[in-house]
Amino acid sequence: MENNYRKLMEEIVVPEGLEDRVLYAARRQKAEQVGPKHLARSHWKPVLRGAVCAACALALVLGTVHLRPAEKSGDQPGSTSVVALDYAFGLTAYAADTGETVTPNANGGLVLAASKGTEFAHTVLDQETAEHGKFTNYRFRVNGDGIRMVKLSIDRGGLYRRGAEGAPEPLGSSVTEPYDPAVSYGLWVPPEAFRPGGEKVNFDGAELQVTAVFNDGTERTERYLLTEEKLRAFQSEDGTMTLAPGLAGDEQADIPGLYAARMESRWLQWPVQDSRTVWKGNPYGIINGKLHSGIDIPADQGAVILAAADGTVTEVGFDRERGNYLVLDHGDGLTTMYAHCRNVDVKEGDAVKAGEMVAAVGSTGMSTGPHLHFEVRQDGEAQNPVTYFDSAIRDSLKAE
Repeated sequence: MENNYRKLMEEIVVPEGLEDRVLYAARRQKAEQVGPKHLARSHWKPVLRGAVCAACALALVLGTVHLRPAEKSGDQPGSTSVVALDYAFGLTAYAADTGETVTPNANGGLVLAASKGTEFAHTVLDQETAEHGKFTNYRFRVNGDGIRMVKLSIDRGGLYRRGAEGAPEPLGSSVTEPYDPAVSYGLWVPPEAFRPGGEKVNFDGAELQVTAVFNDGTERTERYLLTEEKLRAFQSEDGTMTLAPGLAGDEQADIPGLYAARMESRWLQWPVQDSRTVWKGNPYGIINGKLHSGIDIPADQGAVILAAADGTVTEVGFDRERGNYLVLDHGDGLTTMYAHCRNVDVKEGDAVKAGEMVAAVGSTGMSTGPHLHFEVRQDGEAQNPVTYFDSAIRDSLKAE
């Protein structure tokens, strides 16, 4: 145990004043947040528990981390997995009018508040615009613990900074600066875009890159694809309202905005071969006081239902409400469900590939006509399925 502990600690860069800071942090944390009770659930080898506790204490000082087993370099006799620190950060959308922040959905997508005047003219609108450009209301904050520096860049237009107090400051297309959790950043249109002959700035399709540098020098980067969207408000089970991309033909999807999707998000394939329609009268969200935990996709009786991603069939069954249904497990807590099927063509334990036929559209169970009821869940919690389809698929969908 002593050798393993020493080996792990030698791999960790220890900041100056660690002992005092660890003691201070430990006094402020409940024992169950870092103690063996939490570690036991992960089934790590007892010989490493002392080392893991030391890594947890270090994590309190350095920043937001996830503990995970490091990859083995080989199955050499006597080799042992160690625990690696996986730093994390995120973005929150900042509402310029209310000062509220909104966190991303489970698939990493983030809705930025609508901006007044997203259609930018080619001529100067006023003296302020001529001098400073346009500071849009598309604003966000970087959030996380133990962040020392932030690096931001965008491939069109520019960025600006705004502190808790004070005027917005143009930053150009990139910036590297010390991290301040009170600072929000926004999308900026330079004054050149408003001059005669100036090129109009369109943030649809822009790429935003954000890098967090932590106290020990570790860097993490996230890339976001921005798309202009008509957004819709959805009511959650706890009564809160969330925004997500809407669909063409949905009258309630009338809020202009930008949808920032992480490049590494887990995108699904569309599950019905011959339909690109979603019933707008029965979308995901609270309907008549009850959560409708999926979307309904009308299609002809017998239309092919496809696996939305690679996975394993974990459940096949029939019940009064869902009719014939199946559930696919895609790993890392992500599952999809397909209900009201005429028939199911796979059995429990089968491994399926994305795009493979798994069932046929029917009207079994509590159904008013042939359609697929499609659900997406992350760690057992229902998610809005629309946020799991990329912009190309979303653009092809309509609500009827």
